[in-house]
Amino acid sequence: MNSVPSCLHAAAPLALSLAACLASAPAHAATSVERRVDTASAPHLALKPGNKPVTVHYAHLKDDYRDSPGVKSQLDDLKQKVTFCIAANSRLGRPVRAPAEFPEQALRVNEFEYSAPNRRILYTIAYTVRMADDCSLVETEERNAVLRSTKGECEIDLVRKTARGVCDARAHADAAANPPAPGREQMEKTRAALEADPRLAERMAVLRRLSGAPAPAGGAKRNIAGHACEMVQGMAGIQGCVSKAGSFIPTVGVEGVTLQRTVGKESSTAVEARLDMKTDPAIFAPYQGGGYTITAERT
Repeated sequence: MNSVPSCLHAAAPLALSLAACLASAPAHAATSVERRVDTASAPHLALKPGNKPVTVHYAHLKDDYRDSPGVKSQLDDLKQKVTFCIAANSRLGRPVRAPAEFPEQALRVNEFEYSAPNRRILYTIAYTVRMADDCSLVETEERNAVLRSTKGECEIDLVRKTARGVCDARAHADAAANPPAPGREQMEKTRAALEADPRLAERMAVLRRLSGAPAPAGGAKRNIAGHACEMVQGMAGIQGCVSKAGSFIPTVGVEGVTLQRTVGKESSTAVEARLDMKTDPAIFAPYQGGGYTITAERT
């Protein structure tokens, strides 16, 4: 059944009808799917304590997209598309299912990361929305996880129950740990030793001039979710605040625990972080929960 808004008038020009519909469009309010994603609980809370818990660093990051110009633009575009669709479909006699409400955000992301010395798994729960042909909203809730170590990656779709890649029986528990990168002090000592070598002195002098003045001792310090972290600059414009506290420093991917991440103009910040937390090792192996189709990585 068509649900034609009262803002549309057969005798009115299309432009005026669109303007009237934009003015009377439903207000933004979190939809039920959006709220479910936004309030998602941490995966480890669903696990029963095992006999042999593992020690991990845990961080829960939530998106800071509420004030993001890019995400706000996505929602504005969606609203305009729906308004145009309603006007066009109504005039063409096509089905119209006008949405009763729009979401507060066109994109929401919750990230739950668990890091051991030799492996790391990142659970991502995301909300997206698009428009269907009948002008209604199609909301999607995605739940995925990626297990990483020196053995490779296992990509897990928690909704469709599929796993692809290096998804072994031990969930990378036997993976070799990367050695930590040398600290700034050690790097300076190494560079000084190279500069002292007559065979390399001239070349090292050129490199030092090209690199400019010596780098500062470290980035800006912050306190996020109750833990101190240091701002670091990554590749491709990615910035983050990383903590290296706790009884160990994870070395899979980023060294340490990321408490804040900025990619372009979009950022996510930790709302909870627990170092040296005990949890069931099953947190690294959701694909062993039964019912999963596992596709091994081709070698």
